Amino acid sequence: MPGPLSGIRVVEVAMWVAGPSAAVVLADWGAEVIKLENPKGGDPYRGLRIHSVGSKNQEISAGYELDNRNKRSVAVDLKHPQGYEFALRLIERADVFITNLRLDALEQMKLTYAALSQRNPRLVYASLNAYGHFGPDRLRPGFDYAAGWARSGLMASVAEPGFPPPAQRPGMIDHAAGLGLAGAICAALLGRERSGKGCEVNLSLFSMALWMNATDLTIGLISGEAPGPESRSDRPNPLWNSYQCKDGRWIYFVMIQDSRHWQDFCAALGQPQWVEDPRFRDSRARHNHRRELIRAIEEVIATRTRDEWAPIFDRHGLFWAPVQSNAEVLADPQANAIGTFVPVIEDNATRCRVVNSPVRFSSGSNEPYRAAPHLGQHTEEVALELGLTWKDIARLKEEGVFG
Repeated sequence: MPGPLSGIRVVEVAMWVAGPSAAVVLADWGAEVIKLENPKGGDPYRGLRIHSVGSKNQEISAGYELDNRNKRSVAVDLKHPQGYEFALRLIERADVFITNLRLDALEQMKLTYAALSQRNPRLVYASLNAYGHFGPDRLRPGFDYAAGWARSGLMASVAEPGFPPPAQRPGMIDHAAGLGLAGAICAALLGRERSGKGCEVNLSLFSMALWMNATDLTIGLISGEAPGPESRSDRPNPLWNSYQCKDGRWIYFVMIQDSRHWQDFCAALGQPQWVEDPRFRDSRARHNHRRELIRAIEEVIATRTRDEWAPIFDRHGLFWAPVQSNAEVLADPQANAIGTFVPVIEDNATRCRVVNSPVRFSSGSNEPYRAAPHLGQHTEEVALELGLTWKDIARLKEEGVFG
């Protein structure tokens, strides 16, 4: 069956991760996405390439493949008057326009909502930037490392006190923002069905990261004292903490309601005497003696490997998870069971596998994903669909409008 967004047309003028990831989610859900790229190199994310496991002679841009599958690429110079007019013709037929260009660049290129909605009043215009669309930093550039991870409080909050702030892995907040923007676009499309008019939808990496950090920030708003980083040796609840096993691998307990799990926890660790130990018998006592309890738990956990502990924890109904490496995640049977890793197809052959977007629809399509397009792969195809002739296309190529 076709995806839920089948028939929706999307034009993307975006690069790197956040904007393209919003468009790729819509493409996964069935939308037709046309990506407009600068003929001189295209999206810079194309340049970050690795060798394919399938062939050491084949280089693939993993990030670009992930965030640009199921799209068509048109290489067109939007700064050229004829290139700009070509883009406007596409946008006139589109339902959605997605961009993560800076606001001043959008002004210079005449790609603002005010400009595009004049040509297409039903257009849903989705703009994502670093710090937001208002305020003193609205024009400040930034990737999610800075605008999201660092400035939002997340980086400082998860740091071990007294140690340098930890690095984020690539695209974490970008992909959260892209999924959030995709959801907002769908809400705007529903609103358009009721009103007949499009609208502008805004989201920033900073605002998404603040939402991700919303629990701690709200505690600060209400209590007047924002939570700070916690040392794992001094966690207020020792049953909500990480511990290292005999084989050097880590596990993480997440028993937020510690009293609910306390007896089962003691039984699982083979320490029934802890139940009535006056230092640990209730939540207040465990909090007051948390350092002692954490050290005691560490000693017990270190007596078995993670694989030895796993069935014991599960048998006693503990809330826990292994702290897995990326290599372990790639082999995780549950990740495979929920359809996380999917092939992308090029010329009827599997080009590579990528991570799937997380939402599933019972009515969704089972068609394989198409590989991310080569730069300008669909320029002529899209131009012909707009009514241009081969003579027109040849002339625009000669004039540098098309790549």
